Amino acid sequence: MSFFKNELTHQQALQLALVGSILLFNVKSSTAKKIVEENIQTSIHQDKNKICPSKNLLPIRSFDTGKYYVYICRGDHKNPLGYYVLIPKKLDNKINVPIVKKARETYIAINNELEYKINPYEMAIAKRGRIILRQKVISAIKANGQPLAKGCPQGNNTFVQAETKSFFIYICGSQNPSSYVSVTRKSNRKINLPLQKWNQNAVKTNRYVAISGNIRFVLTNKVLRVSQNGRNIIKEKVMQWN
Repeated sequence: MSFFKNELTHQQALQLALVGSILLFNVKSSTAKKIVEENIQTSIHQDKNKICPSKNLLPIRSFDTGKYYVYICRGDHKNPLGYYVLIPKKLDNKINVPIVKKARETYIAINNELEYKINPYEMAIAKRGRIILRQKVISAIKANGQPLAKGCPQGNNTFVQAETKSFFIYICGSQNPSSYVSVTRKSNRKINLPLQKWNQNAVKTNRYVAISGNIRFVLTNKVLRVSQNGRNIIKEKVMQWN
């Protein structure tokens, strides 16, 4: 079923918001209150005719982060790459910026000194080249309702998710770790290599090794090292480890 089916008319959205406010008045559980609020916000934002600059420019990608919805809208003769639309979950406003660059599933929009960037892994906003906001993407969906591929291949378990300055890294497999998947933050380029060695131990440092030709990838819960012919070419601290 398409992600954008069952859309609400403006009147229906207002009715839902009214019902939600009544429910919120009577709901004592903070968890239930949060669910009602999110359902109201999601229903309103899924009205695709209200998201893009024009009702003819329908969303082709939708991203959900902890605090924002981001939509990539179709382009027109003025901006053929499309539009980046950022909608805060807690506020009734949105930011609409023309996309200036697309690399695989990474979209970049620029408005004066601000750069807006989104891919299936994270949303980032930079000011004069410095990151001022970064949010992990919870879900990334195509216009046909299918999720955008990310992380481990379908059918695999995810044993480790790690982040460095330049990479998202996943250790994947079925019953045991068997592959090393790395995605560049900058261009969304992915590699998938078989693990040559791996060690998971509650006492010792976790360590995973993958090899491609004369390039060796070594990941621990402290650092990522990439070496070529025995010489380090990349060494980055692990910022996140799950």
